[in-house]
Amino acid sequence: MDYNGRFKKIAEATIIFVIIAVIYITKEFVSIILLSIFFAYMLNPAYSYLLRITKNKQLSAFLSILMVFVALGLFVIVIIDPLLTEVSKISESSDEVYLEMTVFFDSIVDRIHIYLPAGASNYTEQISSLISAPASWLIPKAAGVVSEFASNIPIYLVGIAVATMLTYYLLMDGRSGIDAALGLLPEKKIIWYFLNELNLIYHSLFNVYFITCILTGIIAVAGFFSLGVPYPIAWGMVTAIFALLPIMGPGTVYYPMALYYFLLSDYTTALILIIFGTVFLDVIPSNLIRPRLAMKGASIHPVITLLSFTAPLFVIGPIGIIVGPSLYGFLLAAYRTQVNISVNSELINEKRDDIDGEDMAIENAVDI
Repeated sequence: MDYNGRFKKIAEATIIFVIIAVIYITKEFVSIILLSIFFAYMLNPAYSYLLRITKNKQLSAFLSILMVFVALGLFVIVIIDPLLTEVSKISESSDEVYLEMTVFFDSIVDRIHIYLPAGASNYTEQISSLISAPASWLIPKAAGVVSEFASNIPIYLVGIAVATMLTYYLLMDGRSGIDAALGLLPEKKIIWYFLNELNLIYHSLFNVYFITCILTGIIAVAGFFSLGVPYPIAWGMVTAIFALLPIMGPGTVYYPMALYYFLLSDYTTALILIIFGTVFLDVIPSNLIRPRLAMKGASIHPVITLLSFTAPLFVIGPIGIIVGPSLYGFLLAAYRTQVNISVNSELINEKRDDIDGEDMAIENAVDI
C-alpha cells in the first residue's frame, strides 16, 4: 500500500472516531435535539406566515417561539392557580380532608353493597382497603417527586435554553440546510418525492393530531363551564393533554368526573357528562374534526397512528410521543416512495411495449 492509500485509511478512521466521539458526548442531548426539530416543524407554518409579513427571518423566528412561551405560561398559570388553592385548603384542614376521603370511600362501599350481588359484597372491606391504601403513601411519594424535580431544575433550564436556540436557528436556516444537503445527493427527484410524502404524513400525524387535541380541549372548556364544573379552563387543558394519549383519551377526565357527581347523588350532571364527553370529546373529534383537517394530508391507517403514538411510550418514555410518529412516518414515506417508483416503472415499461408493438405493426404493414 502506497503512502496516499495509508493516509486515506488513517483519515477515514480518524473521521469515524470523531463521529463516534461526537455522538457519545451529545447523546444526553438527543431528546433535546429531537424536540427542537419537532418544534421547528410545528412552528414552520407560523414562521412562514410571519416572514411574509415582517420580511425578517430573525424577528419571525423570535415571534414564533414567543408564542409557544406565552401559551406555556398561560397553561402554567391556569393549572397552578387552582392547584395551589386546593393544596392550601388541604394543608389548612388535613383532618377535614381525611374525613371527606373516608366518607367518599364509604360511599363507594355502600354503592357496592347496593348494586353488586350479595356474594360480591363480601369483598367490600378488601376493596375499600385497596382504594384507601394509596392515601398512606401518596403524600411522601409526591414529596419525593417534587424534591427530585426541584434538584433537576438547573438541568431543565439548560435543556430549555438549548432547545430554544436550536429551534430558533432551525426555523431560520433549516430550509436552506435541507436544500444544501439535497444538492449533494443523487436521485434528486426521488428524494424530493420522498420528502413531499414525508411532509404529508407528518402533517397528518402531528399537525392534525395536535390541532384536534387543542380543539377537543376548547370544546371541553365550553361543556364544563356550561355544566358548572369548577375550574373549567384547567380541566379543559387537562382534557387536551389526555387527548394526546391514544390509549387514555378524554375519557380519563370525564368518566371519573361523572363518577364523582354520581357518588354525590347528582345523577343528572353525571349522565350529561357521560353523554357530552362521549359525543363531543370522543366521537366528533375522531370522526368529524380530524378527518376534515386531514383532507390535505396523507391517508394513514388508524392502527399505524395508534402504534406510533402508543408503543414507544412503553419503551423510551414520554419522548416516544415524538420519536414514535417520526420513525413510523419515515418508514411509511419510504414504503410509499418505493411503491410509487415501482408503479411508474411498470407504466413506463407498458408504454414501451405498446410503442414497440405499434412500431412492429407499422413495419409489417409497410412490408405487405
